[in-house]
Amino acid sequence: MTDKPFVLFPGMIEPLRAARVYGYLIQYGDALYHPGGTQPICTMSLARKMVEGGWLEQHGHRYRQSRVCERPSEAVGIDETLQAKGKALF
Repeated sequence: MTDKPFVLFPGMIEPLRAARVYGYLIQYGDALYHPGGTQPICTMSLARKMVEGGWLEQHGHRYRQSRVCERPSEAVGIDETLQAKGKALF
């Protein structure tokens, strides 16, 4: 994880929700899937950025939510992003 804050982008909301609901996401090929899923949730490029920013933690081919997501309102940029989209993260 870098020392610089990493802002949550709107495209990251769906993978974070899926990781919270299913407990983890699985890497297969060039995308992340929920367990038993056939439709990709996000690309590996986005997943790497989420790991770098501290939103996800990689454990082999599994990706889990990081501790930053346990208190999302304290994360940098999340409130502004969600207000702009008119959505709640969880």
